[in-house]
Amino acid sequence: MDNTTYIALSRQQALWNQLEVVANNLANANTVGFKGSDTLFSQYVVKVDQDERAFKDKVAFVHDFGLVRNLAQGTFFFTGNTFDLSIQGEGYFVTEATSATGRGPVTIDANGVAIGADGLALNSADNLNYTRAGAFSVDSDGFLVTMEGRRVLNTNNSPISIPPDAREVLVQGDGTIAERGGRTFGTLRVVRFDNERELKQVDGTGFRADGQQPIDLDNPKVGQGVLENSNVNPVIEMTRLIALNRAYQDNARMITQEDERKKKANEVFTRTVSA
Repeated sequence: MDNTTYIALSRQQALWNQLEVVANNLANANTVGFKGSDTLFSQYVVKVDQDERAFKDKVAFVHDFGLVRNLAQGTFFFTGNTFDLSIQGEGYFVTEATSATGRGPVTIDANGVAIGADGLALNSADNLNYTRAGAFSVDSDGFLVTMEGRRVLNTNNSPISIPPDAREVLVQGDGTIAERGGRTFGTLRVVRFDNERELKQVDGTGFRADGQQPIDLDNPKVGQGVLENSNVNPVIEMTRLIALNRAYQDNARMITQEDERKKKANEVFTRTVSA
């Protein structure tokens, strides 16, 4: 293969990867708290080693080297459900990294700390997830959990328990969960990060800090009965998907035409030499 084909193949691979990212964005256009992504591209320049030339040619390949997350806030929509919560502005809810059904056997150490099957404290800094998807519910054990079954944590990094006899549960703007005129069940822990783009995505809406220290928000803006929608614009993503499909087809056509051109050139050269 010559340089033309190599360059075209690098572009085709990059387009395929971008197609997968856009398709994933579209699939999550209605996922609560989802943040869209896009690919990052750069030129990968190499010198062509051709001794018969005084000047070395440079060939620029297409290199997609990562993803960038769209951190824009999604639109809010009213549900009226007690445990549908959202954060206006910056911030993430804090949850356990493992669901109750997937955490495996749990042991209690000498300090009374719950240790999971992976040897980590269930609510240690290395075993926490962060999310803006506030579609919570109360599980069979009375704990506030995410859609994946991960327990939501309070400011002390402990699971929040809602008694079965609780009536008219209210969530205040600072994240305090209480019964109207009665008991308080805890305060949601809401944190921010110096560099949100460094967060590692573990599933559609869950992230891990990977060495970053979360910074607790003193005055978060938590809304009850409201959810944050995905920040993906389906119309824009569909337009991008169509354009990428066309670009991929054009690139494939160019590779085919280049292959045919080389075959014809070889045929002409062979006839000339034979003659």
